Amino acid sequence: MAEIGYNTTDFGAEFQWYKDGMFIGLHAAVNAKLHHSFHGEVGYYMAGDPTATNYANQNNGGVGLGLGYRYYTMLRPHAFFIGVKANLFTNKIILLGTQDPETHTSKIFVPALETGYMILINDLFFITPGISIGYKTNLESILSLDEKKAVVLLGISTGFKF
Repeated sequence: MAEIGYNTTDFGAEFQWYKDGMFIGLHAAVNAKLHHSFHGEVGYYMAGDPTATNYANQNNGGVGLGLGYRYYTMLRPHAFFIGVKANLFTNKIILLGTQDPETHTSKIFVPALETGYMILINDLFFITPGISIGYKTNLESILSLDEKKAVVLLGISTGFKF
């Protein structure tokens, strides 16, 4: 019996946007022969203007990380997918409203469900637009006034399969 599919590894760039910031980074994925893919990203998180009046962004950004899993509807990892992912965005902030401004690291955690479509060109180059719906939580307890809320992340990644 002939084997279907083949293992691939993806490398490329990724961009994500949501109301409170943007992420740009490097994307890597390990794809199984049939349906499954595990991916990660590392890059720079550019914090947007906070809606809270109790702090200000010090450097306008910090390190961003992400891990996820995708299940592709096609036998090989391309076309429509559904998955889960989790992002951690860090950012240095200055607390306002205190006599001596204090600097803290904001740690924004966003677990999410995602879906999208991988466009595969010549079995080598890919472009993947996607959308994620998650829940933003700031893990820094000092920032309890930073509101927890549902967020939508729009993203695109592009790169090569090896």
